[in-house]
Order: sequence, then structure tokens, then C-alpha cells
Amino acid sequence: MIKKITCFFLSFILLSVGGYAGQIDTLERQLQTAKDTNRVKILCDLCWEYRFVSANKALEYGNEALALAQELKYTKGIAQSYNDMGIIFIDQGNYQKAIEWFNKSLAIRTKLQDSAGMAALYNKIGIVYQKKGQLKKALENQIEALKIYENLGSDLWIGYSLNNMAIIHQNLGNLDKALQYHQKALTYRIKMGDVYGEAGSYGNMANVYVKLHDTSLAIQYYDKALTIFRKIDDKESISAMLNNLGNIYIARGKESEALPLLEESLKIRENLGDKKGIASTLLRMGEAYTSMGSYKKASQALYRARRLAREIDVVEEEMVSYLNLAKMYALQHQLDSAFKNMSLYIATKDSVYNQRLEEQIIDVQTRYETEKMGQDMNLLKSEKELTELRLKQKRMQNLLLILVIITIVGAAIFSFYRRKLKQKAAMDAAKIRYNEQKIRAVIESQEEEQRRIARELHDGVGQKLAGLKLNWSSLISGTEIKKVWPDYNNLTLLIDETAQEVRTISHQMLPKELEQFGLIPSIESLLEINFKNTGTNTSFSHMGVEERLPYTVELTIYRILQELVSNILKHAHASSIKVELLKRRDRILLIVEDDGIGMNLEKMKNGGIGVMNIESRVESVQGRVTFESEPEKGTFVTVNIPL
Repeated sequence: MIKKITCFFLSFILLSVGGYAGQIDTLERQLQTAKDTNRVKILCDLCWEYRFVSANKALEYGNEALALAQELKYTKGIAQSYNDMGIIFIDQGNYQKAIEWFNKSLAIRTKLQDSAGMAALYNKIGIVYQKKGQLKKALENQIEALKIYENLGSDLWIGYSLNNMAIIHQNLGNLDKALQYHQKALTYRIKMGDVYGEAGSYGNMANVYVKLHDTSLAIQYYDKALTIFRKIDDKESISAMLNNLGNIYIARGKESEALPLLEESLKIRENLGDKKGIASTLLRMGEAYTSMGSYKKASQALYRARRLAREIDVVEEEMVSYLNLAKMYALQHQLDSAFKNMSLYIATKDSVYNQRLEEQIIDVQTRYETEKMGQDMNLLKSEKELTELRLKQKRMQNLLLILVIITIVGAAIFSFYRRKLKQKAAMDAAKIRYNEQKIRAVIESQEEEQRRIARELHDGVGQKLAGLKLNWSSLISGTEIKKVWPDYNNLTLLIDETAQEVRTISHQMLPKELEQFGLIPSIESLLEINFKNTGTNTSFSHMGVEERLPYTVELTIYRILQELVSNILKHAHASSIKVELLKRRDRILLIVEDDGIGMNLEKMKNGGIGVMNIESRVESVQGRVTFESEPEKGTFVTVNIPL
């Protein structure tokens, strides 16, 4: 499913975008001798012509025009200066400044009763709100523009207003109504011979067909639009069509066909300095690279898109970047990064996007009520009616005050409970740390006791058994004992077996290999000793463990493996066992797999002392352990310990 299609034609008309250099040279020569209002007009023209050459230079001329027009009290020039600089701010992605400048121009043109200028400004203000995702304000301004153009009988501009309203209905999800408005706009444009507008209608109708999941028709209409835009060399619209076609091919799983289109679109938008467009194209490229498994290129594209979206404060692109990054990291099994970006996506969507939508609704409603009250004021003639209106206003102010107080109290309650939750979370974390310390202390005391017992067995009982064997050997060396006691060999064998068993117990309680040689030789020795005469095939592999690990970690892994080996020998009836030890960046993995009879995981977790020992040791080093098993299908154990 295609997530986003660029509404490329939601813009005012640029009927000429070529020949900048020649026109600029002519205007700058005229500027040298121009004076008064004529100089203001030339400065405004230079501001416009520099739009695609240098935004800073364009603003420089615009500010000079504004200052001179204010000095001359030339109101038309002041309005035109605000208008032209507002357009430059749109190109820079500074939407708030653009709205501010357009509103200043609108106020002047309203006083001058310049209907055409007012309609054009309503159109532009609606466009900016559309780019910001504030659809209700966008639709409101486009309706105002349409009313004026209908009164003026301007078919050309009626077509553009209908087109823009259709796009807003599309974004609101009213697809049938969007197609109706696009068809009306197309009729006007064909009637007027407006080739540029005709191409725009084809492209926007394609957008609607995409949302209706008819990608075949969408491609046909995009191709029609692209053909016309290439003929008239409209770079901005060409890039939009390329972007949209790339989206469809991504949705169809044809990323290799999408990327050349997106790369051409990106190059055009970079040349135009269209930051929002660049971010949109980079998001699509990141999505394509992710689907192809080119994660490095995907990461570069998506992080650059996110930076641009934050820079120009475009929430929709920022949210899409978080979502696409979460998908990319999830496919690479980097779950921490995936979770982080998904959390940012949800937080941005909930706290910013919804907040802005609420602000739009409140603003429209407040403005409506204010206008209504203003009209009522004009109609009231008697002092009594005016008094009643003031009382109504006073009651409204009181209601607003009550709402503010409720909001403050609610915020205070929310803050109080949030603080309590944080305190509870901190206490829970402290309890967890305390329990971990207790577990660690118990394990350390057990290990110390085992070391003491092992030393006693080795140095005490072991030495005495060795002395006993020497004395017994010298005692039986005479032939008389052999004749008197034919079973002396059995006693000799018993002494040897007892000494060996004491050495084995001592070794298990205090593995010398672990202290002297490290984890790898210890695991090899453990498997050799336990499975030597059992008929069980063993395999041990390791990767990345080139240096000694912290002794606590080595001891934990060794003890866990001891417990698992003991369980396999006692219960599994396995014919083979596979052990893997892997080091990945900042964690170590122990994987133990056997092909035995398996086990009941619920029963094991509820009553298995060995499993409880394993889990306690893992928790003591902030690790995780998972058991996977089915009857007659063996057991798979994974231990994950951070370093």
C-alpha cells in the first residue's frame, strides 16, 4: 500500500520559470535610474526573479522594496513586498513566516478593495496551511478565494481554486468529492487552453486513483502529466511526477525501477532548494533501499530526511522518518533502535500532530464565534441590546476563566500522579537492584564455600587418600598377603576410584582450568570429562572470544553450562549435544542444543531447582535466558549476558 503521494500542484502558478539571468540584468540596469514607486516595482520584480537563483538575494531586494514603499507610503508596494517575500519563505520552508507576511499583505489589499489580490492571497495562505498539514484552515482559505474568483468571473483562477480544494478533500479522505472537484477543474482548464493546469489535474487525479488502489490508472495519469510538464520544462512538477511514479513502483515491489525515478527527482529538488520535497524523496528512497536490504544507504537517506523535516518543522515527514527507521532496524534485528524510533513515532503523532489538529479546530471555531459576535454588534442599535451583549461576553469570559482553572487543576493533578508514578518506578528499580545484589551475594558466598570445600578435599582428603594408597601398595607387595587375601585387587581398585572421585568433585567445585586458562579450555574439558564414555556426540564452537572475559561472567557461564550438562545426562537421553559461545559487540551468547526427548516447559519452570539456579545466576549479571523445547524434539537454551 502506498503511504504517501505528493500533491504536486497545490501551488500558485509560475507561468514563466526560464530566462532568469537576462531578465535580472535588464531589471538591475533599470534600477540604477529608477525612482520612487517605479523603483519599488523594479525591486519587487527583482525579488521575484531571484527566487530560483538566490533566496537571500531575493529577500534583500524584497526588504529594500518594503522599506522604500513604507517611506513613500505606497500601500500597493508594501502589499506586493510582503506578498513576494512570503513566497520566498515558502521556498525556504519557513511556513510560519510566510503566513505572517501573507496576512500583512492581505490586510492592506482588503483596505484597498483589491479583490483579485485578496483572492490570490487566500489561495497562497491555504497552500501554506496545506503544506503544514492544517487542512481545515487550508480549506477555509481556498473557499474564500473561490468565492472571490466566482464573483470576478475569472475562469482560469476558478480552475486553480477547485483544484486546490480537491486536494484538500483528498487529504481529508473524501475521495469521491476530490474526483468531482478535479473533474470540474480540468473542464475549466481545457476550456481556457491552460496546458499547465491540465497537466496538474491529470497528476492530482492520479493521486486519488492511488488512494483508491487503482495503480494502473494512476500510472497512466502520471505519465500524461509528466509528458506535458517535460514539454513546458516545469522542474518542480517534473520532480513531483517522478516521485509519485517511484512510490507506485515501490508499492509494487519494483524498487530497481523506482530508484532511477527518485534519484532524478532528488536532483531536481536539490537544485530548486525544495527542502520539504527533498525530505519526501529521501523517505521514499530510504524505503526502497530497506526493501532491497541496502541498509547503509537506507540509513543515510532516512536520517537526512529526518534532519530536514525537523529543520523546517514538517511533522508528517518527521513521523514517516521515525516509522521507516523503526522498520529498517527491525529487519536488521536491532530491536533496541527499532523500539526507540517506534516510540518517537508514536510520541510525535500523539503529542504534536493531534495537538496541532486541535489547535486548528479551536482556531476556526473561535474565529467563527468572533465574526458572528462582530456581526451581531453591527446589528444592535439600542443601548439595552449592547448591554446584553456585554453581559454575554462577560459570561463567556467567566466560562473561559473556569476552563483555564480546570485545565490548570487538571494539569496539577496529572503532574502529581506522574510524579508518584516516577517515585514508584524509582522504588521498583531500587528493589530490583537490591534483589540483584542479594542474589549476587548468595552466589558469591556459595562460590566461596565451594572453593573452601574444594581446597579441603584436595589438600585434606585427597592427600590422605594418596598416603593410604602408598601404604597399602607397600603392604601388599609381599607375596604372603596376596596368598592370604586373594581379593586385595578389589580394595586397591576401590582406593583408586575413591581418589579419582574426590579429584572430580574438587575439580567441579573449583575448576582450575577456568582460573588458569580461561573459559574456552574449561568448556572443552567439561564436555570431555562428562561425555567421554556416554556415547553422546559433542561439538563446541566459539567466535569472537579472543580475550579473557570478566571472571564473574566466565564463572557464571561455566556454572550454567555445568547445570545444563547435568540435566542432559540425567534426563535428556540425547545422542548429540551442540554448544556455541559467541561474542557480539557488548554481549556474550551461550547456546546449548540437544536432540533428546525434550521437556515440559511449564512443569520445568514451576518445579525445576536446576532451572531456578540458572535463572538466578543469569539475573545476577543482568542477563536473559530462554528455553525452547517440545516433546521428542530436543531442547534449545540461549543465555544472553551483557559485558
